[in-house]
Amino acid sequence: MQMALRDYYRAFRQRANWIRNDLLYINELGKYEERLIDEWEHSFASMEDELMEYAGVTEDEKIREGRKLFTDIEKKDIRIRPKCQEAFVMRGSYHILANQLRVGWHKDFYDRLKELLNN
Repeated sequence: MQMALRDYYRAFRQRANWIRNDLLYINELGKYEERLIDEWEHSFASMEDELMEYAGVTEDEKIREGRKLFTDIEKKDIRIRPKCQEAFVMRGSYHILANQLRVGWHKDFYDRLKELLNN
């Protein structure tokens, strides 16, 4: 958790610095987030397919697969620009997206989100 928080804050500061200093092209950050979400959607769909192979999936199995998804995503190398090599930018950007409820790690992420929004 400490590492995730560190990556989140470092990415937040870096992104804010880019914006403040006009170092990004128009919509560059938005396009980058779209790439991250697209990669997450492919990985999330694979996780769902994996879990569908088993009858009566338990909550523990869903949690385990969600953690595996999180770990697999963290190992990817999706850069906003080729020379931006700091891994915390991608990892922290995923945490930012998760805080915005645009990505999630649990199989029932969407259902839980709908439930929260309807209450």
